[in-house]
Amino acid sequence: MKPRRLRWAGCLLLGLQLTAVAPFALAAPAPGGPGLASVWGPSQKSMLGTSASNTSRVYFTGYRGIVSEVFYPLVDTANTVDLQFLVGDTAKTFVDEEKLQSYTATRPDTKAMLWQAVTSNAGHNWSITKRIYTDPTRNTLVERVTFNALNGRTVKDFNVYVLHNPSVDNSGAGDTSRTLVSGGRTMLVASQNSRASALAVSRPWVVVGGNTMASNGFVGVNDGYTDLLGGAVDRTMTWNYDSATNGNVAQMGWIDFAGSTATSISFDVALGFGTTETEAQTAATGTLASNLNTLETQYKSEWNTYANALSTQGGLADSQYYLAAMSLKTIQDKSNGAMVAGLGTPWGETQGDGNAVGYHLIWARDLFKFANALISAGDSATANRTIDYLFNVQMQTTNCGIGPYNASGCPQGFSRVGRFPQNSYVSGVQYWQGTQMDETAMPIILAWRLNRTDLWPRVKMAADFIVANGPWTYQERWEENSGYSPSTIAAEIAGLVSAAEIARVNGDLASARTYYAKADEWQQNVTGWTFTTTGPHGNGRYFIRIDDNLNPNDGNSFTIGNGGGTHDERKIIDGGFLELVRLGVKSANDSAILDTLPEYDAIAMQTIAGRGPAWFRYNSDGYGEKNDGSNYDGTGRGRLWPIFTAERGMYEIARAGNVGSQGTSYLSAVRAFSTPEGFVSEQVWNNTATINNGETGGWQVTTPAGYTPGTPTKSIAPLSWALGEYINLIASISSNKIIDVTPAVCGRYSNCIVPPLAGQARVNVNVTASTVTGQYVYVTGNTAALGNWDTGLAVPVDPTSYPVWKNSVNLPAGTSVQYKYLRRNSDGTFIYENYPGGGNRTVVTPASGGSVTVNDTVTW
Repeated sequence: MKPRRLRWAGCLLLGLQLTAVAPFALAAPAPGGPGLASVWGPSQKSMLGTSASNTSRVYFTGYRGIVSEVFYPLVDTANTVDLQFLVGDTAKTFVDEEKLQSYTATRPDTKAMLWQAVTSNAGHNWSITKRIYTDPTRNTLVERVTFNALNGRTVKDFNVYVLHNPSVDNSGAGDTSRTLVSGGRTMLVASQNSRASALAVSRPWVVVGGNTMASNGFVGVNDGYTDLLGGAVDRTMTWNYDSATNGNVAQMGWIDFAGSTATSISFDVALGFGTTETEAQTAATGTLASNLNTLETQYKSEWNTYANALSTQGGLADSQYYLAAMSLKTIQDKSNGAMVAGLGTPWGETQGDGNAVGYHLIWARDLFKFANALISAGDSATANRTIDYLFNVQMQTTNCGIGPYNASGCPQGFSRVGRFPQNSYVSGVQYWQGTQMDETAMPIILAWRLNRTDLWPRVKMAADFIVANGPWTYQERWEENSGYSPSTIAAEIAGLVSAAEIARVNGDLASARTYYAKADEWQQNVTGWTFTTTGPHGNGRYFIRIDDNLNPNDGNSFTIGNGGGTHDERKIIDGGFLELVRLGVKSANDSAILDTLPEYDAIAMQTIAGRGPAWFRYNSDGYGEKNDGSNYDGTGRGRLWPIFTAERGMYEIARAGNVGSQGTSYLSAVRAFSTPEGFVSEQVWNNTATINNGETGGWQVTTPAGYTPGTPTKSIAPLSWALGEYINLIASISSNKIIDVTPAVCGRYSNCIVPPLAGQARVNVNVTASTVTGQYVYVTGNTAALGNWDTGLAVPVDPTSYPVWKNSVNLPAGTSVQYKYLRRNSDGTFIYENYPGGGNRTVVTPASGGSVTVNDTVTW
């Protein structure tokens, strides 16, 4: 037996045609289990896909032109680490590992998730072309392969091995692999629990000395890679074990080319899945017995139908836009509509079974972002499935436990009625137990945008949870710290206003009053709670990342996760304050927003030569590779995130007065930060710099030799959230506004003009009124839009131009409307204006679509 090689890169292999036969291990169980510890594939993907229809429940990924994690039957359950080729010459002078060679991955049809991967080594005279897709009628991954012998060589000068590293049921350990025969075809079958895969090839395996050269082994001990390249390298397949039980297994088969003298040969690889070994074999056999040209055409046609129904964004939709939308459709689970944050594990090549789920979990915040993007792209059907998932599967409906991670006796961990968990499996079972209040608020906003007033009973649970527990959050959007965060509070305000609107449609005016009152209180105070006037950066006036006690000037310290250190909270700035604009809570030209931009840009922004601007999450971020380039392992250095380039583009559109062209340079930058295939990554490499974190020496962030600023790091690509923001930026440019801002929110707080519907006219309200700190002015009247004289449903007017308060409201057209102003005091009580004679004011609205302005003065 050959000595062990202490590494393995699981693969689909092209190997050597043996001219002299070495001793072969007889078909028997492989010894030496369980093998080396398993790791996942790298997370910078070059491919991902699934069928656009619901029959097939297989979702695939790839990197560097080979297949990596394949998910079945749920989008959170990986069953494969990778599948690749090795290529060698008959003189046994080399064996090339496919994933280390030159490659391209393209889509022959830009409106389909059909991939063509080409790998090659011209110096060794070979190339491989694969067309990769899933059987739309079965649970099978298909590779249509052509091996090309170059420069005068022929196929007989090379051998082909197929090596597969299963990771059945989200686990590289504990798998069992067997060689089984079904329907006259010998397959390599892996299983664990109620998951199984079956690897089959359209050509037979080579037979040597009566032995079928298909083998099962333990990784790093007696798997195919070790057989060919381990120990005293002889580049010869020696082993053909018929099983490997309960370990980190790998499967290899030597494909018989029958001594072909052609310069190319084509064959098909099928990786079938099922709940049993038999079911997986049946899937693979059925696919190979089918007309694969017909299946490929059906696969493309289904995607074409989907893509052709998307918005063209006024002609701005490019191939990357369609790739982003189809990728988001790909990551939606077909069983219940859940959508995962990413089909991979960040830094997967150094992550094993201890991190079995990576990013293939559901975060309600991420899902909100890219479901909104699909609405913007014209796909409300997918978004509607997600909102059903959020409220009917993920949201909790029972109380158990004392708090996050303090829930002894609770089968699914801490829960509260109306709470959304930090993240969850597709099943809705929570994974991490943190509470992030924006994740409870954002599904409500999504429900409002989709007009899902039928979800009111569930929306009420979530809104009541926010009222009872906000604005404080156990974690903000970076999942590290508790307190009062501008981004979280923005979501809570928008969520409560959206809930109030849904409550009114459902006739629950009491709830609407409660939600409006709380939203208004937080909107009127968020700046005072999270905007420091004594900070160490710039002029000292800016929004901080998070505050612990509603006093952003006290200089209290907090400790950042991922090794970011302990700092005065005033020293740490992130871009979360821009969510106040994105969600309609504050104007893009709000003075506090404008005050923060110089400090934020000076600290967190870099301009990458030839690409454009990008931002760090915040100063002292430790979530990224270390300065020597090694992978994040709990500490590191956070890099630049293209998400923020897209967010900034949308903000600049709003700041310019809704001028879409202001976003175009940011769109170009996001494109420049993308992978060659068009995927937008979570992070890109930064310029080496020392970031100002207010501490002596600063925060050193180094990009080591071998990496290029502006190119994707090893965290993950694509990130679903980033794909969504690419779509949203294009849609915002096309529509000349932030495409997903909530009109009910920005209209209520006078941060946008909401176009009147048919039968409505706009009334612009300008009222001069004197108040003291803590007092706010509202308007009410005898029509529903003004609350029908219900003070709890009255409309606030904005004090930005104090003493003139302003807002616009859409009222019934061609109607005489009575109205009156009132003042809300700091204790929540209302006082009506002292209008002469105690009567009401009157405005006659113009015809439908028109507008009128009232200029009033009040006394109290």
